[in-house]
Amino acid sequence: MISVLFVLVVSYLISLWVINSLFQKVGKKKIGHKIFLRRLFFYHLLLSLVYYLYALFNPSDSQYYFRKVVELYRGPNWSNFYGTSTTFIEWIAFPFIHYLGFSYEAMMALFSLFGFLGFIFFFSFFKERIRFQFNIFGFDLLVLFFLLPNLHFWSGSFGKGSVIFLGISLVFYSLNNITKRWWLLLLGAILTYHIRPHIMFVILASAVVGFAFSTRGIGWMTRVIMIAISIGAFFLIYQDVLTIVGIDQGEELSQGLNLTHRATELSKATSGIDITSYTLPEQVFTFLFRPLFFDAPGILGVIVSFENVFLMLITLTFILRGGIMYILQSDFLVKTSFFSFLAVSVALAQISGNLGIAIRQKSQVMLLFLFVIISMFDDRKKRLFKRRWLSWRKRKLMMQI
Repeated sequence: MISVLFVLVVSYLISLWVINSLFQKVGKKKIGHKIFLRRLFFYHLLLSLVYYLYALFNPSDSQYYFRKVVELYRGPNWSNFYGTSTTFIEWIAFPFIHYLGFSYEAMMALFSLFGFLGFIFFFSFFKERIRFQFNIFGFDLLVLFFLLPNLHFWSGSFGKGSVIFLGISLVFYSLNNITKRWWLLLLGAILTYHIRPHIMFVILASAVVGFAFSTRGIGWMTRVIMIAISIGAFFLIYQDVLTIVGIDQGEELSQGLNLTHRATELSKATSGIDITSYTLPEQVFTFLFRPLFFDAPGILGVIVSFENVFLMLITLTFILRGGIMYILQSDFLVKTSFFSFLAVSVALAQISGNLGIAIRQKSQVMLLFLFVIISMFDDRKKRLFKRRWLSWRKRKLMMQI
């Protein structure tokens, strides 16, 4: 109990320090951002507690991770646990459990902090790019995005979700100012790579597309440097990506990314759905927008169904208002965010035969798509504001003449 209280107090202090560091300038809006994030800390903590209670009565990876570290499953030394995917989570946990004596509850609180730090960096990323406020049903749309319960539920526990969420947030926060935040970009890339090498591979590929085909917001020299770095990183993680998807080097062209065996294995778990016979559009739709009440697995599934209906409406609005054309004309960050979201969704949709796994994995990249959506609304409003200002300026000049 003491270790849990210690972690919670330290987590709040660290969160306050990061919030104050990112929003240093004095101003009404900055103060409002700080207040929102402080309140979001307790909201995130509440949903982390909900996950903890859920894990007590249901099978949970968090219990499995804790037990393996306690029992020295991979060996007696910290170095025995180093690796990618599951082993990296155990490697992070090892010193806290064996050197500091953290309990299972303390580890849940610690990883909840990792997830919340991801929300802070994502929020700062959004606010640096979004100028105007957009209301829906009287609520700020951006605030609603950051209150989606599924995002907090799966990023608030002892597991891969919280760490990769932090890693991706650092990557995209850093892309907005690479020269000053290169070390955060490196840290985010390292975290993302160690949890899911294939997702880091997708983000790199999306960054290349974004940098290569954007004419707004980035100079040629920065573009060339980032493309060169991305291509170099491809070769460093290439073999790990092939290992993850079960393909031997040299056979990738003949086999392709055949993920059917992964989907079949995952569909055998609790709340599994065999999607191997689905078409690709059906798989992606299942990944992004299910459950939808009729197939909701329990009370948590019903809650997620409300969230999915909201996401469907927002997505439909985005498409009907010219979202596809906006992406083609957008800057490199919007393109990188969208292609990262799309490619990860298509890849994971083919293996997420288990509905619970689909819900969890979707939370890792959904904010990227929501950023694209709200960026379109903001860009339209900026253009309208600029036209009105030019019109006013023209009338003023005419009056002076």
